[in-house]
Amino acid sequence: MNRLLNQFLFVGALLPACLITARDHRAEAEEATTSDTQSIAFLVCGDPQYLAEHTGKPTKLDPLSEQANQRFIERVNAIPGSNLPESVGGGTVSKKILGLINTGDLIDSLDKNGGDYPAMQRFEWKRFASDYGLNGTDGRIPFPVYEIHGNHDGPQGDTFIIKNIIERNKHRVGVVNLSQNGLHYSWDWGPLHLINVGIFVGEGEKRREDHHYAPRASLEFLRKDLSQNVGDSGRPVAISHHLHLDAPEYDWPAEDLNLYYETIKPYNVVAIFNGHTHGSPPKLRRWDGKRVRFDISGIDNYDPDDAGASKIHKGEPVGLSHGLLYVEILDRPGRDNDQMRVRSYATRDNWETARWDQLWEKKIQAPDL
Repeated sequence: MNRLLNQFLFVGALLPACLITARDHRAEAEEATTSDTQSIAFLVCGDPQYLAEHTGKPTKLDPLSEQANQRFIERVNAIPGSNLPESVGGGTVSKKILGLINTGDLIDSLDKNGGDYPAMQRFEWKRFASDYGLNGTDGRIPFPVYEIHGNHDGPQGDTFIIKNIIERNKHRVGVVNLSQNGLHYSWDWGPLHLINVGIFVGEGEKRREDHHYAPRASLEFLRKDLSQNVGDSGRPVAISHHLHLDAPEYDWPAEDLNLYYETIKPYNVVAIFNGHTHGSPPKLRRWDGKRVRFDISGIDNYDPDDAGASKIHKGEPVGLSHGLLYVEILDRPGRDNDQMRVRSYATRDNWETARWDQLWEKKIQAPDL
């Protein structure tokens, strides 16, 4: 295993938009502690996919699912205040992490029916809820959690997990807007407006004919929320959903994807975060409304890879590669001197070891509010 790990090299998804020396990063980290500059720091993960043992009375998780998710939580707890290597700019991680966004597929089994699955689903959700908690004091994650649902949590958005997310939204830290159905929500961290819109952005409650998933009126919520809570302010916006932007058309109908792009195009969207993908280091691509690629201009789309989707399959270990994003926005006085940095953290051995991998950074506009 060690020989294989030593041979493995993480491949960079995209060169940083601009290069700043480690010395400059340390100076800016010190600046971020001053009263004139606000540091907005948070984490993004996806797809923990808690998987129970396959029995009608589960008492434990699949051993690799247990290992991945417990190690992930331990690493998340160790990140605040830790040192960053020179390869990603140096300095330290903020000690004031505002929250963890989880882009869905919280458990593994709710896209299946019958047999042992109902018992497995209940056990998996119980473990997710007790490990992650909600507000930073009721679980093992020491800061608030902002999750959405994925296809493994219920393809049509009508399962007991969706009901639990709706109930959690009533008590979630800082929520400023809830959708009419209670499932989608938004909140603010300083000038940054954040929006969680479920499995994907689409029109109507039910799935379109000949397509796969139900959007649960996420597009209607997104339109209304942007109009009411962002408007013409120019404030930066981050949007999270489960599916990736180049998902198959059967999963994300083309008409919904087009409406999504046209809805957000007038706004200052600085990041789209997705889940659903597995097995590759976290990456940054860009979306121009037609394509999602590394080498084009457009809206930045960050994929954190999965947090813990490991299991024993046909006697063999699968899904040992995982990832996480650390996002920091430096909000300086004025609107033209602000900066966003996203660093990736990745593993190839089920979080036994991990490394800081990539740094992506850019100037952004964040008006004083």
